[in-house]
Amino acid sequence: MRILLVSAHGADLTAGGTERYVADLAAGLSARAHDVRVLAAFPAHGNDRGPTTTVLHRSHWRDDASRRFRNHAGDVLALPGRRLAELVSSVQPNLVHTSNLAGFSTSVWEIARRQGLPVVHTLHDYHLLCPRVTLTRRDGGPCCSHPRFCSVRTRRLARWAGQVSHVLCGSEHLWRRHEKLFPRARVRVVRVPLVPLVERPLRPPSSPPHAIGYLGSLERIKGVEPLLAAAPSLRELGLQLHVAGDGRLRPEVEAAQGIVYAGRVLGEDKLRFIESVDVGVAPSIWEEANGPPYAVAEWLSAGRPALVSARGGLAEAVSLPGVLGIEPTAAGIAEGARRLLDAGQWERSLAARPPVVDHHDFERWLDDHEAVYAEAGAAS
Repeated sequence: MRILLVSAHGADLTAGGTERYVADLAAGLSARAHDVRVLAAFPAHGNDRGPTTTVLHRSHWRDDASRRFRNHAGDVLALPGRRLAELVSSVQPNLVHTSNLAGFSTSVWEIARRQGLPVVHTLHDYHLLCPRVTLTRRDGGPCCSHPRFCSVRTRRLARWAGQVSHVLCGSEHLWRRHEKLFPRARVRVVRVPLVPLVERPLRPPSSPPHAIGYLGSLERIKGVEPLLAAAPSLRELGLQLHVAGDGRLRPEVEAAQGIVYAGRVLGEDKLRFIESVDVGVAPSIWEEANGPPYAVAEWLSAGRPALVSARGGLAEAVSLPGVLGIEPTAAGIAEGARRLLDAGQWERSLAARPPVVDHHDFERWLDDHEAVYAEAGAAS
């Protein structure tokens, strides 16, 4: 098949989990002899292994305030544009697979309908429901600040949803949030695959553990503030807190006493960071979309037990071997660590989560996508 992957940031690995999804999907499907093309809304800030990508807009919303405004206006209008239609047509795909649609709007679904193309959509967050994408304000409190605007925006975005025949999502929770928008679509939960982080063996966790690590965005919704507040209690339990990542809370992390901050880590630096800790932690205070998200999947692939917030889709990861649910508060994080260190629990957690040594789960993940594509093509 010739497959057009449409996503706001394409396969730009510097952007986040959605872009890793697009990059992994493009690479995996290409290895299976599919002809995969990527259409991004914005130019990439950097990517060392992405597929060839066509870009819709000249400027990036992070660098251009007017582009950000036009993105929001485009969501409300959701009008099929000539340039977007021409770019889709130029690829001559057999199927269009959309992900995050900032900068495109759902008008791409109507463009696909006019060109007789089946559409598959993957939900990664709450963009169709919330302009902020997270259903939270910047301070971590719940949205919605402007319920009337958000309601109108969602109705406008959903008016082309009838063309989407299949919806993929990383958790049951995420589908429940969106199912009213896709009354005729078939849904399939396809969770993030667990894959080896590197071909060489990783250092196994210390026993008993000495270090607990956070890897991800330094944002309020990720629970970084309660994690920093829990650091003294973690030290009392014999656990040194290590943090890696970047974001708005970086100054607070850099100023925190008694923690090890590694900055933003990529490639070998990221592997060294993961090997330097024995337990992963994901104390998100928002409703994480996937169960698990990529950050938690990496801890599990490395054979590290993980403490995770039981909220949103992330709550579904609690059922995975080696994962313990926690409340995303300083006291909840400390209590979770204490439970993990109880007699016998640490050994059971290590035994439950052996390192991932092959790509079987990734192949399963690709199989699921191919099966959906076949169904969508047959139904069109």
